[in-house]
Amino acid sequence: MLSATDPCFILGNVDQPGRRISLLFDLFVLNQHTRRLLGAALAETELRADEYAVYSLLFEQGPLTATEMGRRLGTPLTTLLDYLHSMEARGHLRREPHPRDGRARRLSLTLAGATAQRQTNEAWEVMRIRLEAALRVPQATIREALQALDDAVLKSLEEAEEQSESGGSPRGA
Repeated sequence: MLSATDPCFILGNVDQPGRRISLLFDLFVLNQHTRRLLGAALAETELRADEYAVYSLLFEQGPLTATEMGRRLGTPLTTLLDYLHSMEARGHLRREPHPRDGRARRLSLTLAGATAQRQTNEAWEVMRIRLEAALRVPQATIREALQALDDAVLKSLEEAEEQSESGGSPRGA
């Protein structure tokens, strides 16, 4: 495995066409490849990859409120509510009163929802193991870099939204 300071890790495969456009372009391409990988991995399962992520959050960390889920998934509340509606229509979602907030509902998977998550997880795990075996860099290093990148994206998004609201010019311009 390569270390983060190894020249091959730093340079990666930059000679491949398109690799020198920009970081955001790289993220776009990675997103496309990841969507295809997950689509192929879960093609024979009940849940799509985006649905599996929502189910997995509830499976691993539930019960949660919709607001908590949206925050953890990085998903707008309106999008999350669409997922929850589909889950409820399938009989996969349980809504219970929140013990401290009368307006909020605690959301969790029903037995049928947990079963769908576990069945999809079998296919997910096959692809996860295959992907992790193909990594040239330690997984912990990649996850740390992804979390740093997510922090930078959120900071940039916050600044862009502030700029849009104020009608001003970009910071640093």
